[in-house]
Amino acid sequence: MSETLTQALSTAFTSVKGDVIDIFETALPAALAIMGVALAVSLGIKFFKKFAK
Repeated sequence: MSETLTQALSTAFTSVKGDVIDIFETALPAALAIMGVALAVSLGIKFFKKFAK
């Protein structure tokens, strides 16, 4: 490959990597909160069913 093409690909992949990391940093706190609520509800239902028998 030519030096120009190699540099262009390197710049593009570095840019994509940065964008993906930014997206994860934005989405991860919300995703963890949603999963935490879902887990708490699921465990709460199991707990209630166990003692409601």
